[in-house]
Amino acid sequence: MEFDNQVRVLAPSDSSFWRAAYFDAFVDTTGEHFQRYVATLCQFSDGQHYTGYLWDCLRRRTRITYQRFREEVLRHNEVFVLADDHSRDRVVGAPLWPYPSHSVISLRPQFLVQLLPVLPEDFYVFDSSASWTVGLTHEYDAKRRICFAVGIQS
Repeated sequence: MEFDNQVRVLAPSDSSFWRAAYFDAFVDTTGEHFQRYVATLCQFSDGQHYTGYLWDCLRRRTRITYQRFREEVLRHNEVFVLADDHSRDRVVGAPLWPYPSHSVISLRPQFLVQLLPVLPEDFYVFDSSASWTVGLTHEYDAKRRICFAVGIQS
């Protein structure tokens, strides 16, 4: 699978812009959970990272299936993806975000679906409207993978 010509890593300034837009649109940054586990960084062997998950801080989230996650992604022409900023010290047995820390990538949804097996868990997909998001978590219930959505039709 060829990554380089199908994934566009946004410039740091553009990544910062889209991360901020994402947080403004979807994340409760005033809550205790966000303040304790996302806004507060901890020192690890690979730098400073947060220990929480953005999906724990999503406003008005609804739970969706993995299949619905894929269907929602495929409804769009181009999507942005960002991931939780975790340390390799804490993520064992799963891939880390393969792009620069705090980066946002842009790609075609069909290619994102192909990349799902090699991307890290705990990442978030949205588009330039910042009116919807779907998130893939590392958590499973008794039956399936837990995914979340904000701003999509039920």
